[in-house]
Amino acid sequence: MKPGSRFWPTLIGHWTVVLRRQIPLVFIAAALIIATHDARAETAAWEYKVVILQGVTAGGTIEKDAHGIYVDIKRTRALNTLAAEGWEVVTVTGAVATDHTVYLRRRTSR
Repeated sequence: MKPGSRFWPTLIGHWTVVLRRQIPLVFIAAALIIATHDARAETAAWEYKVVILQGVTAGGTIEKDAHGIYVDIKRTRALNTLAAEGWEVVTVTGAVATDHTVYLRRRTSR
């Protein structure tokens, strides 16, 4: 497929048609994003918290739940308590059976 081949103009023409069809979709998507913009984001601030959850080797208790999934009961209770206080998990780092660092946030009004 050299630029001088017969296929090249066909390929460029094809992509021009495809892009022309996509432009209205981009404008529609942008309009929907603007229309559904969360107004609270401008009047709210986030409070952050970092929590270290100790791994199984530090005394965690693993049990099988009703769905057959193995769950660390201590970690689950700790996260449920934080969720009840309004905290939501942003990300978790750590490996299996080690300590996990949990990054949380909650919305606070200014």
